[in-house]
Parts: sequence; C-alpha cells; structure tokens
Amino acid sequence: MEDCRKFKSYNDVEMIDIIHQVATLYIATKVPKDYGTGDTYTSVEVHMLKRIVDKPGITVTELAVETAKTKGAISQMLKKIEEKGLIRREHSADNENKCLLYATEKGRELDQAHRLYDEVNSAETIDQVRMLFTEEEMNTAFRVLEAWLALRRQVHQKRLKQKRLDSRKKT
Repeated sequence: MEDCRKFKSYNDVEMIDIIHQVATLYIATKVPKDYGTGDTYTSVEVHMLKRIVDKPGITVTELAVETAKTKGAISQMLKKIEEKGLIRREHSADNENKCLLYATEKGRELDQAHRLYDEVNSAETIDQVRMLFTEEEMNTAFRVLEAWLALRRQVHQKRLKQKRLDSRKKT
C-alpha cells in the first residue's frame, strides 16, 4: 500500500475519483444479506431505513434531496421496504397530501441489527485506518466529506431547478 501518511496534493479529478471509488465500493453489491434478523435486505434498503429511523416523519421530497435521487426512485424504494413491513406512512395533520414516513417496530429492529453489523464488519478497516492517522485527522477527513456532501446536494438541487426551468422554456 502506498504511504498514506505522506503529504500529497490532489487535483479535482483525483478527488472526485476517490469519492466515486469509495461510494462504488459501498453500494456496488445489490446482493441482499442477513444483517442479523434472519431476513435478507440490500444495502440500499437498510441505509434508506436508517435515514427514516434517524429522522422520523421525513418526507419523500426530503429523502430525494438528501440522496440526490428523484422522488420517483425514492417512492419505488419506499414501496419495497413498506411491503417488507419496515416502514409506515402517515398523512400530515396540516397537509393531507404530505406523507410522513416512520419505521415500524420491525424496521427499528432491523436498523439496530444493521448498525451493529456495520460496526462489527467495518471495524477492521476503520481500525487499520486509525493506525495510520490520528483521531483528529480522521475527524477532519469526515468533516470535509460531510461539507462536500452538503455542498454537492446544493449543487444537485440547483441543477435540477435549472433543468426544470430550461424544460419549461422549451414548451
């Protein structure tokens, strides 16, 4: 392995490529696995569920913004996990058209099993990275990634808005 501790500068293309490789590594498999509940789920399903557990009452629109996916794609995923009994929908008291999402008991149990699974199965890699970098360096790296992600979402929303405006001008 290349010496990760030595100072290196990255250009924009290299940075994006590294982020893409990390993302691909974590979502590349669509093979369902048992996270400890006896049933199998895909990584995408359990991470969508995690977002709902972390933000009870979140909406399809909010999930679409957070994940940079279309509302249609989010709705398809939600239908799958709802059919599996992991989430439930409630209409908002102030807006009948607004649907709020909540984890069911089964969903919360899967979420806890998934968190434990990730903690145990990711520990080996994270522990090795911690041998190379200080906790402060690790925290800095993740603060940078969180900021990048937030800004990337803003850019994505701006582009979607511009695309909608452009398509209206054509009609």
